[in-house]
Amino acid sequence: MLKIMLSTLVSTLLVAGAAQASRLIEPLSEVTVAGTGGEWTTSTITVGGFNLPYQLYTPTTEASGKKLPLIIHLHGSGEAGTENQKQMMVGTRNGPQYFVLPEHQKLQAAYVLAPQTPVEIRWASTGIPEYNLDTTPETVSMTALIALMGELLKSRPDIDPDRVYLAGLSRGGQGVWNAALRHTELFAALVPISGSGSPNHADRLKNMAIWAFHAQDDRTTRVEYTRNMVDAIFHAGGSTRLLRYTEVEFGDHQAGWDTAYGNSQVYRWLIKWRR
Repeated sequence: MLKIMLSTLVSTLLVAGAAQASRLIEPLSEVTVAGTGGEWTTSTITVGGFNLPYQLYTPTTEASGKKLPLIIHLHGSGEAGTENQKQMMVGTRNGPQYFVLPEHQKLQAAYVLAPQTPVEIRWASTGIPEYNLDTTPETVSMTALIALMGELLKSRPDIDPDRVYLAGLSRGGQGVWNAALRHTELFAALVPISGSGSPNHADRLKNMAIWAFHAQDDRTTRVEYTRNMVDAIFHAGGSTRLLRYTEVEFGDHQAGWDTAYGNSQVYRWLIKWRR
C-alpha cells in the first residue's frame, strides 16, 4: 500500500515494497564550451543513419585514478530538436544544469551526458500514454543513446560502469522508464519525472534504486502513469529501501521537475548507489 506523508507543498509516497545489435557508429566533430567547474563538449553520434546530438560535461577533479559516475539526463518535448542546445535548459537549475551545480560537483564530481532527440522522435513509444513494451519497438533515439553509453564507457576509462545514473523529465521521464525496462543491467539508479511506462513489465525494476516524481494536477501526463509503475514495482516485490515516490501536491506538469531539482536531496540520493 502507499503511505502518504503530506507537507505544505509535497506529498511523498513511500512505496512499501519498490541484445544490443551491432550498428554503425560514427562520432562527428566536437566543439568545447566552458562549463561550471568543468567543460561541456558538443558532439553527435550516428547510429544506423540516425544522428543523436549530445553534450558531455567533463568535471574538473583532482581525484586522479578514481573512477567517476556518469549521469545521463533525458529532456522533455519542449527541449527536443537538432540544434544541440535546448536540452541544456540554460537559465534554469533543472536538468543538466542541476547536475553540474558547483555544490553538487564538489560533493561528487561526475560526468553529465545531455543528449537531444528531434521533435518527431520520442525516447520511448509514440505518444504520452502508457504502452506495452512487448509490442512497442525501441525508438532510434533510444538505440543511439544505448550505443553512445557503450562508446563513452570504452573511450573514457575513468567512468565507473557501476555508477551510471539516468534521470529525465516528461518525455524524458518516459525515456528513463523505457531505458531501464529494456536495459536494466546498465543502470545503478533512476530518477523518472512525470513520465509513463509499461506497468506490466515493472517486475524487471524491483531490484533497482528509483526515485520517481509526478504532480497530482499534471494536465499533460496523467499522474496515474507514475502511480501505476510504482504500484506495479511494489506488487512485484519492490521495497522502500530502493523505491521512493514523491507526488507533488500542487502544480501542473513542470512542478514534478521543479520539485525534484529544487534542492540537493536527489543528487545526494543518486550518487550513493552502485550497480
